[in-house]
Order: sequence, then structure tokens, then C-alpha cells
Amino acid sequence: MVPSVFLNKQQLIDQELKFDIYYNRITRLNLDDILEIAWNRGIKEAEKIKDKDIKQLIFQENILIETDEKNYNPAYTIFSDYNSREKKITLYKKNIQNIFIPSIPDKYLFWKDNEKIVDLFLTHEYFHHLEAKYIGLTSEIKKIQIKIGPFILKRRLRALSEIAAHAFVKEFYDIW
Repeated sequence: MVPSVFLNKQQLIDQELKFDIYYNRITRLNLDDILEIAWNRGIKEAEKIKDKDIKQLIFQENILIETDEKNYNPAYTIFSDYNSREKKITLYKKNIQNIFIPSIPDKYLFWKDNEKIVDLFLTHEYFHHLEAKYIGLTSEIKKIQIKIGPFILKRRLRALSEIAAHAFVKEFYDIW
């Protein structure tokens, strides 16, 4: 599977939606408006700071960076995450080396450099920090209605935050 950040906009959105826990219940909904809001939010936030160094931004915010050496293979492979309570970004080194790097398309060979890969993940997680501390969760902007049995419930679509974070990275590094 090609890493989301190297896909075009529609492919990236489709891939992230498939990983959302409500995907099977939303396939018939028209999500174009909220998907566009999420995408544009990531772009807009990146435009504000794309001239800055990501490691300097992280340092200024006192965010801890941790590297985890274990191998993780859940149903949805993770390469990094952000813990807002601890202000910590964790990079899952083995998943990055064994899964992410080998799946980078040839036209993006520039990104196979370890330092550049780390910056990609730091940038992605920095967006989640911005959500947690400054701008609010993108997945909370607009809730979707899903039907479970006779009940109609409003739920947040977690994929929206991921879509916005990927758009943020793509704009921050001009990966188009």
C-alpha cells in the first residue's frame, strides 16, 4: 500500500475513510463538504508555518519525541502518534523502516532518507498537536449521522483529522 502522503487528494481521502471505524455505515452519505473542510484546514494551517523548521517548532512547544523500537502490526499499522496529555510524539521505528520506507513510490525516492522520513512524521503529529492545543479537533467540526438499528446517532468521523494532517504535511513540504 502506498503511504497516504504520497497519494493524490482523492486517493488519500478514500484510503483514510476506509480505516475509519464508521466506514461501513457512511459509504452512502455525501461527505464532500466536510471532507473539503478537513482538507482545506490542513492546507491553511501549513501555509501559516511552512517556512519554519518542524523540529524547531516542536522544540518551542516543548513536545517530547520518543522512538519506539518494537514491531507493531495491528489491523491498522501506525508509524507515529501524538499523546496530547504527555505532549509526546512517538515514532515507531520498525514499522517505518519495514513497512513505510519500502512502500514509498520511486518518484518520491528523495523521501527515503531517514531524516526526511522522521520530519514527515513529526510534521504529521505536529498538526495533531495544533488540533489538541490551538485549533480543536478536525473530527469535531461536523458530526455525521449514522443509523444503528432503530437509532440515529451523531458521531465524529476520526478520518477527518487524519485527512487534515496529511494535507498539512503535503502542503508543508509541497508533496504534490
